Amino acid sequence: MKSIWHLFKIKPATYILILAFLFTGLIKNIILIYGIVIFHELGHVLITKLLKYKILSIEIEPMGGITKIDKPINTPIKEELLIASMGVIFQLILFGLFYILFKNGLVLRNTYIMFINYNKTILLFNLLPIIPLDGYIILKSILEYIMSFNKAFYLSFLISIVSVILFMSYKQIFSLNNYLIISFLIYKIYREYKEFKFKHLKFLLERYLGKFKYYKIKYNMKININDLKKDTYHYFKNNNSYISEKVVLKDKFKNIK
Repeated sequence: MKSIWHLFKIKPATYILILAFLFTGLIKNIILIYGIVIFHELGHVLITKLLKYKILSIEIEPMGGITKIDKPINTPIKEELLIASMGVIFQLILFGLFYILFKNGLVLRNTYIMFINYNKTILLFNLLPIIPLDGYIILKSILEYIMSFNKAFYLSFLISIVSVILFMSYKQIFSLNNYLIISFLIYKIYREYKEFKFKHLKFLLERYLGKFKYYKIKYNMKININDLKKDTYHYFKNNNSYISEKVVLKDKFKNIK
């Protein structure tokens, strides 16, 4: 794990938030919060390295952490689920570690209770189906197993919008922290929507140029590249025969050499 520490990037806004906590005397609070965040990200890092993907950076935002990974959009669904879930699993492990420390008198009772509250809150927050949280990635991956890449995005995007509206109505306490969280989520949702056309094009181009392991074969009755699913190789009916998705994509990208 020593080789990954240079990948950590702390955002300027995070430093400001840390200083605000320090000036108000909440040193233990900030250590616990960002300790949990870093441990959560280490879960993503561990599974990413085991799956042999390259980690680009581990960004520590005021609202949490984001591990950026260099992997194809056509990454197998089970691997996407593993990467998204491992942060949550590491937080569950952290519950057990702190319990052992507490029972052996190595952690004071008030510190243990504070940790339990913070870890539970961060865990539940991360499981919300809102872009860019782990809960959203898990939801989208499940939908991608059921439907096309295109439809899975738009349905998960809609669920994300509804979820952030519900989150806003629940978080009616007027505090700077809540405004920052909501603003961060809305910005990420907007960015994801703006970037989807590029991601969809990259999804198609990867399938045309690359070689991926497909677990299923599907025969479609009409030619529509928006019907392509992850983990599935498609054949499309063309007159009285079927043509592969490679042939259809070749026609779309025929000018690419």
